[in-house]
Amino acid sequence: MKHILIAILLSAIASASTVRESPAAAVRTSETCGDPANAVPYYRSYNPAVVDHFYTTDVALVSQAIAVAAYTLQEVAAMVFVTNEESTVQLFRLFSPGATDNFYTTSTTEVNSALQNGYALVTFEPTTFIYPTQICGSVPFYRLFSATGLDNFYTTSESERISFLSQGYTDVEITGYVLPLEPTQCD
Repeated sequence: MKHILIAILLSAIASASTVRESPAAAVRTSETCGDPANAVPYYRSYNPAVVDHFYTTDVALVSQAIAVAAYTLQEVAAMVFVTNEESTVQLFRLFSPGATDNFYTTSTTEVNSALQNGYALVTFEPTTFIYPTQICGSVPFYRLFSATGLDNFYTTSESERISFLSQGYTDVEITGYVLPLEPTQCD
């Protein structure tokens, strides 16, 4: 009898741990990661003559900005999605021809405000998606602004952020969270 009770207890423990470890039993939540294999480079270009940073996933647009508008490719700023992945939100791009400024936000309130202040919503390039909160190994996508140059600048680099602050830019917000250039494990 004693051996039967031990066998039943061990069986119950083994089946309980099997249920916990089973991927089929895992419940997807709002913190489920997008597929990092679907992330694409988010290129950053800059035009010093008009003091404007320009970000896009589209290599053809980068080439056009270089050839036609005197931008230079600076780097891949981050990895983003061009498909609406799990837990991501749209990163809107707006452009002000008067200020020659590209502005990026996930906030529809900011989109509406920018539209009332002379910006136009850019809809001809691939839509970009990022995380609204820091999940899935993502890192902050800092937004800084230069009132002198009328330039919105975005970076994932803390040292670059500090450098731009020392050049007169001000911290605005963390626009959202993007994947770093070097992949990390999903949190």
